[in-house]
Amino acid sequence: MEATTASSPVAAVLASMRLIDPEGGPVEASRVREWADILMTQLYSAHAVRWEYRRKDDLSPGCWVLANANIVFSAQRRGLVVRALFENPTVSKPAREHDFDRRTGECRHCKIGLTWAGPDCMPPPPPPRDPRTVLPFSAAWLIEPLEKLLYLTKYLNHSDSRRWRQETEFLLEKLQEFIAEAKKR
Repeated sequence: MEATTASSPVAAVLASMRLIDPEGGPVEASRVREWADILMTQLYSAHAVRWEYRRKDDLSPGCWVLANANIVFSAQRRGLVVRALFENPTVSKPAREHDFDRRTGECRHCKIGLTWAGPDCMPPPPPPRDPRTVLPFSAAWLIEPLEKLLYLTKYLNHSDSRRWRQETEFLLEKLQEFIAEAKKR
């Protein structure tokens, strides 16, 4: 097998496997054994180029620091996260990919810019609901009694009628705004 034709021994093995005719005869056992040996040594005997660590709660950019053997072996006890960096790292598929806007350069979901975005798209949690907007009953139930009260204000004396009419109109207006706002959410 010509290892110099590919970028790595693994790529050379894969290239030679692809050259085999599927309708051809069986592959020799010695050749399969050679492929298996190369794949096993290359894929399972990779040594880390360097080790890095960070604190578990530190997620800021540039938080990874070069680690020595003592830090690697005592990382769990110290509450550290350790990662190994290989010459040819495996590329993990992100849980959720970013959807960048061409005009602004920000992700449409998490609102992080292209230069600061990590591999996974993690949108912020929705803001907590304002407790004043959550009622234990339907706000529409109050409209009819307030309209009746508005109608009945004409049977009161003049000073009381004017005061109750203003209060009722104000409450009806605010209640209808509240219902319209609650429908938008």
